[in-house]
Amino acid sequence: MHLIIYAGFLSVEYGFGYNRLPTLYMTRKPFFVGLMLAFAVFTVLFAAEQATDSFFIPATSPETTITSDSMTIKKGAVTLIGNVRAISGDKILTSGKATLWRNPDRLLASITPRLYQKESIDAKQSTRESTLDALNILWEQSLDRISASPAVTLKIDEQTWDHATHTWVVISADSLEGFRNSNKLNFQGNVRIRDQERSGQGNRLDYDKASSTAILSGSARVEKDEWSPKEKRVVKRILTGERIVYDLASKTAESE
Repeated sequence: MHLIIYAGFLSVEYGFGYNRLPTLYMTRKPFFVGLMLAFAVFTVLFAAEQATDSFFIPATSPETTITSDSMTIKKGAVTLIGNVRAISGDKILTSGKATLWRNPDRLLASITPRLYQKESIDAKQSTRESTLDALNILWEQSLDRISASPAVTLKIDEQTWDHATHTWVVISADSLEGFRNSNKLNFQGNVRIRDQERSGQGNRLDYDKASSTAILSGSARVEKDEWSPKEKRVVKRILTGERIVYDLASKTAESE
């Protein structure tokens, strides 16, 4: 994985080639510092003198670009402070502070971190926007794992390409865990879920992005306001159970 960071006046780019030691390339630029590296070769920050081919420039583009106001290197970690912004594909992470470690490879965003993603769902002819807020957001490269805690809030907006249908859902919890290739997120502790028509709560929620379903478990409860022709007024319908399957697309809920 390649990474590039911008933060000051000196441009320092780190990269690596196939079957070779990490290499170093340095230039001067007027308004920023550039640092391109692989998490797996993070030791280049502290042992650049061991590298060969000092002016080698990697042929591949970096997978992640990070910008910030300042950068410090200390005790095996790179710390970025002020207006941190990391871009990787369709994901954008912003925060007031971010710290990167080599062993194990991980990035911790703190001070009002936010992870935003906008993706196109061709099968459903829709666009999905997701915004994750928490006090801390952690990405562990070796595990392909993202976690967040505490005060987790995830908002998901989905709209069809013709703008005929728009749905949204907000999920809050104490903590969140997910893996890049699974398309699933797990929320735990004081879970709350809300959309245009319903609200629910439980101890745990498993959200499947592919099927747009959420499974509430542990003293699960879902409420919905409905018009009652018999009573001629809006009444509250309550569904309870140890496990409730919530379909976000059809807006239906079933207790199991």
